[in-house]
Amino acid sequence: MKKTLLPIVFISVLMTKTDRIQAQQDPYTTHYAFNRMLFNPAVAGSRNRYCLTALSHYQYLGYEDRTLEFHPQDKNNPNSPPGQAQKNVGPKTQMFSFCAPVTKYGGLGIGFVKDKLGYESSQHVKIDVAGRLPFNGLDDDGGTLAVGFELNILQKGINGALLKPLAPNDPSIPSSQVTDQHLVFGGGLYYINPMINSSSYRDFWVGVSALNLNHPEFQYGTPATTFSTPEMHTYLMGGITKVGFLGNSNLDFHPSVMVKRNTVWQVDATALVEYKQKLWGGLAYRTTADALSIMLGYSGFGGKFKGLRIGYSYDLTMTKILSVSSGTHELQLNYCFTIKIVPPPKINLLTPPFMNREAD
Repeated sequence: MKKTLLPIVFISVLMTKTDRIQAQQDPYTTHYAFNRMLFNPAVAGSRNRYCLTALSHYQYLGYEDRTLEFHPQDKNNPNSPPGQAQKNVGPKTQMFSFCAPVTKYGGLGIGFVKDKLGYESSQHVKIDVAGRLPFNGLDDDGGTLAVGFELNILQKGINGALLKPLAPNDPSIPSSQVTDQHLVFGGGLYYINPMINSSSYRDFWVGVSALNLNHPEFQYGTPATTFSTPEMHTYLMGGITKVGFLGNSNLDFHPSVMVKRNTVWQVDATALVEYKQKLWGGLAYRTTADALSIMLGYSGFGGKFKGLRIGYSYDLTMTKILSVSSGTHELQLNYCFTIKIVPPPKINLLTPPFMNREAD
C-alpha cells in the first residue's frame, strides 16, 4: 500500500481538482549552484565563457505504482486478471543547456529540459537573454549586475491510457496520450563579483528570479479538460567562496543557499569543500523533511578537458518513501571554455601611382 500512496494522491488530484494543480511544478536539482541558468535567465553569459551543462536526475529510483494490480485488465470482466505494476514512476529530469557572452554587456542561453512526474510529462525549450551592467570600482575589482528575460516553450502531456482504468466512466479523463503547448515567461536579476576580497573571499553571487509569470491553462482531451496551470515560482539564490578554509591554503569552502516559493516555502542549503581546486565534496539539505544529500565531484582536468567539472549526488529521502525506493541519484556535467578570435593579419598595400620614385 505504501507503493500506491503517491500515485493515488496524484490521480485523485487530477480527477477532483481539474481547474489547476498547485505544487512544485518546475524541476529542481541538487546541483543548483552549478546549474543557475535553469532558475534565473539573468545568469546567461555571466562567466564570460562559453558553457555547456548536462544533467540527469532520477528521483525515488525503483519506485513502483502498483495501483493497477488491484484492477482487472478487462474492466467489463471483474474476474479477469489484474493489471501490471508500472515500474520506476518517480520523477525523472534530463537537461542540456548552452550559454555564451555577447560582448561584456550581455549574454544568450538556450536550454532543453525533459521532466516526467508519474504519468505527466513536461518538455521545456528555454531561450534566455541577459543584459549586464559592470560596476567598475565597486568593492575591489567591481561586480556586474545582470537583468534577464526568459521565453519558455512548454509542452505538457498526460498519459491517459494509464489513468483510464482507474476511472472508466469519467469523460474528463483522456483515453490516450494527449499534449498541449504554450509560451511561458520569466525574468530575473543576478549580481556577481569574482574578486570581492581576493585574500579571503571570492566569487560572490546572488540572484532573484520569477518563472511562470503568466498562467496558461493546459487542456487535454475532447471535451477539453484543464489538468494543469503553472504557478509562479520565485527563487532567491546566493553563494560565496572562502579561500584558505580552516587555515589550509589547499582548501576552499563553497557555501550556497536557494530559497524557493510556489505555494509553499522550501530551502536548499549546500556546503562543499574543495581540495586544490580539483576534488570537492560535501552535504546538502532540503527542508520540509525532503532529503539529505551527499555530493562528490572532480574538476582537475587538464589539456583539452580543462574547464570540465563532473558532479554526483545521492539524496537520502527523509520520508517513508525510502523504504520502497533506493533514493535519488543525480549526475551533472559542466564544461566552460573560451574561444580566442585571432585578429586578421595586417597587410600593407602599395599603390603604384603614389609610390616615391626618383624618375618616371
